[in-house]
Formats: sequence, C-alpha cells, structure tokens
Amino acid sequence: MDVHTVVREVEAYTQQRLPQYLEELRELCAIDSGSYDKAGLDRMAFAIEARMRGMGMETALFEHEKCGNDVLGIVRGYGRGNVLLLGHMDTVYPVGTAEARPLSIEGNVVKGPGVSDMKGCVLAALYAVEALLALDYRSFGELRFLCVSDEEILQRHSAELIREICQDCQQALVLEAARSNGAIVSARKGNAGYILAARGRSAHAGVEPEKGRNAILELAHQTLQLQSLHGWREGITINPGRIQGGTALNVVPDYAEVQLDMRFIRAEDRIATEQRWQEMLCHHKIPDVEITLTKLPDSREPMVCTPQSRQLVQRAQDIAQMLDFSIDHVLTGGSSDASYTSSAGLPTLDGLGPIGGLDHSPAEYLLADSVAPRTALLAGLIATVDELDSVAPREQAQMQIAYR
Repeated sequence: MDVHTVVREVEAYTQQRLPQYLEELRELCAIDSGSYDKAGLDRMAFAIEARMRGMGMETALFEHEKCGNDVLGIVRGYGRGNVLLLGHMDTVYPVGTAEARPLSIEGNVVKGPGVSDMKGCVLAALYAVEALLALDYRSFGELRFLCVSDEEILQRHSAELIREICQDCQQALVLEAARSNGAIVSARKGNAGYILAARGRSAHAGVEPEKGRNAILELAHQTLQLQSLHGWREGITINPGRIQGGTALNVVPDYAEVQLDMRFIRAEDRIATEQRWQEMLCHHKIPDVEITLTKLPDSREPMVCTPQSRQLVQRAQDIAQMLDFSIDHVLTGGSSDASYTSSAGLPTLDGLGPIGGLDHSPAEYLLADSVAPRTALLAGLIATVDELDSVAPREQAQMQIAYR
C-alpha cells in the first residue's frame, strides 16, 4: 500500500468516525485537568492509557506523588525509524471550568476548555495511530506516544522523561494545534523566566518617610531599565508579567518583586541580554536598596528549524498535497515541549493537531472539518519516517520500560 493510499484511507477512517471523535472529546473536556490538579490529571492519564491499551498499544504509567501522572504508549513496527508523538494533558483552567463551560458545537466550531490545547489534538493523534493499526500499516520501527501532565507550567517534572523517551528516535511530532491559518510550526522561540527583587527599608510613610528605602520605587526603575531591551535584537521580547510588593498604604515598602518573561530566537541573544541586564542593575535610583535577579528553572531553548526539520516540513507539504490542501510553516513566539526534542538534536515538527486557536481563553476553539485531514497528515508523517535521510538500521536495544 503506497503512502497516498494510506493517508486517504486514514482520512476516510477518521471522517466516518467524526461523531464518535466529538463525543470522546466531550468526555475529555468534561475532566478538569489544570496543571496543579493531580486528581483531574490522573483521570486524564487513566482515560488516555485505557484508550491506548484498547488499541493494542503497550503502555507505561509514570506515577508521581504530588504531580499528575504521565503516560506512554508504544507500538512496534517492521521498519527502521522510531517516531515520538508528544502531547500534554494539562490545561490552564481552574477546577469547575469543565462543568461551567462544557463542550459545545456550533456548526463547524467546537468550543470547550482544552479543546485545542490540547485534548482535541491528543485525541486526533490516537485516531491516527488507530487508523494505521486498522490498516496494518507499521512501516516505522517503534512508535512512542508520550503524554505529559505539566506542559503549561515552569515547574517541570517531565523534562528528563521527554529527553529519555526521545533517545534513538528519528523524528518528533508535537501535537499542538495547527495555527488558525492552517500553518504548522517549524520553529519556536525559547523562553526564560526571571524574578527581579528589591529589598529596601520600611518606615512610617507619614511620620518619617526619609528613614525608609522604597523598594517599589527602585523596582519600578529597574523594571523599566530591563524592559528597555525589548526588541534590541531580533526576536527578543521582554514582558513584566506579575508584580507584588509592600504591606500597607502608610508603610514605606521594604520588599517588592516582579516576574519577567523573555522570548528569544537564539540562545546567544538570551545570554547577551542577561549580560546587559547585569550592567543595568548597577544603576540605582534609590540608594541602599538591594537588587537581585534570579533566573527561574526549566527555561526552554529555541526549537530550531534545522535542515533535517526542513526536510520534515517538505514531507508534510507533500502529504498535504496528497490530501488536496496546502500548508505553510511558521516561527512562533509561544513555547512548547518541541523545544526539548529540538534541543536533543531530534528533527521536530509542531502544530500537527487539527486547526484551532484562542487558547487559554473562554473562546478556545477547534475546527471540526480539520480533524480528518490533519489526522491523515499526522499519520502520513508517521508512515514515512523511513524516508528521512538520518534513518539508520536499528541496532540499539528497544527501550527498557515497565509496560502494563
């Protein structure tokens, strides 16, 4: 069976089952699964693992005491190339959102919490794998499908797991939704977070303000200095996103802090910006206020469009042509777990879910008519992994995972 026939068959398979897909999506969106909601995330992991096992995949559940569990499914094939599908189960919404805003369908538009970011995309990938297995088309060496529970936050437990699972793979296909114009993602900016803190001296604001050292004033000065580097190099954006300080209206504040977000195209630009920041911090407005800048853990390096990733783009465009549509590829400022696979040297494509948008908002949506063709596109990329120039005969042992 040639690839053209395979992707057409997968598209027809998914289209015929679109009502079933939407009902499954309704059930997944009915589960609150914010990044810190362990109970909800564990329900999601259980549901996805059960779905994988029902398809005949080997599964492993990575359990955590306080964080949500992660789940891995594996299918073994008869080809050479190993493929990683990478998705996440967590959303940004608080407990109660699923009940308050259940999934709704208005014509072609499907709305609900996490419908595109990324429950609908994980579900579409399950259909892609299911359709390939129904066709008995296993041209890959090993297909690994990893769903993590902490993508939306900086405090990551899954970063090392992602790096471990992507070893000995030839490509990573990341399941964020396609852009609203249908484009896939071939590059992403890196991102890093920082805490800028000011420690001054408290005093009575009415009786003896001169004895105080106002931490808020100094923090405001320093924040403006640091933010002035926004755009000083191509792709550099700096956003002061959260600020707090002081204790009462009539007290000169002795402490204040701001959290800063930096996005960058090249790692060297981040390093240069940090160096400039350190020079700026020497220029004070309020004497005797101590300033510290702390980099938060788990920053993500850029997802780079390497020549090998560009080859993946071309293959995706060829497969899209087989399905009678065209796709472009873009650089985006948003981060995803594609940064981890790209940093590990793995050719990576992202935005391979159905078309959706307005993530992290009540208007988050997915386009129903994009589900079947985008599922077929993903299946085509899985099915043609052996066409990558970097694929070599598998000599390494299969992953040692305690499967269930």
